[in-house]
Amino acid sequence: MMRAVLIALALVAGLVSADALAQPVEREAGPLPRFFPHRTTYLELDPDQRSHFRLAYRISSQTGIAVEDIRMWFERDGETILFGIDETGLITRLPDRSDLEAEPTVWINQEGGGMSLNLLFEATLPGGPQYSADDLGLALGQANHAIRRAAGVAALFAPNFKTLVFEFDGPAPTAIAVHEDGTTTPLTVQENRVMLRPRDRSMRNLVRIELGEMPRRVLLDS
Repeated sequence: MMRAVLIALALVAGLVSADALAQPVEREAGPLPRFFPHRTTYLELDPDQRSHFRLAYRISSQTGIAVEDIRMWFERDGETILFGIDETGLITRLPDRSDLEAEPTVWINQEGGGMSLNLLFEATLPGGPQYSADDLGLALGQANHAIRRAAGVAALFAPNFKTLVFEFDGPAPTAIAVHEDGTTTPLTVQENRVMLRPRDRSMRNLVRIELGEMPRRVLLDS
């Protein structure tokens, strides 16, 4: 898990623990807000303060249960609302403000063990697979502002996001940074990821980056 995520999770009091989730099949797991730390704070931001990033939540089994076998849901106004979970464990149906304020009980299935829930910071960048330096910087700036707001007096210990991590379904493609004078710099590639630190000296006068294909997602890290 990325270091920034670990630090961010350390700031969240009461995040769902394995013990709280290690229950028999179809058991109550706790109130909805507990499963989505910082979600309310995020939704309270002005739209122009969260235009380039969002919070993502990834669920996983600590005992090897396949993602496709994990179920998580709550009931509201007589309706059972099942959380969508993609093949990587990301929750695709996130609660809105009215869901969180109602604080319904979350239910989970527990086919033999506990589950954990991790918080990720994800960039939402317009365009692609070329991205402007302005948009890249805005994603980092907005996320840093938001986490300091959520941390309150603990802001000194909050992570400082400096890195964008572009994840791909397969091996990472070619990736370059284009500078004002027309020169290019190859970006760091690690297996299925491309790393970029826009504020590094080597990225001075960055205009845009060009990736060989669209990334699956773009995560923010320290």
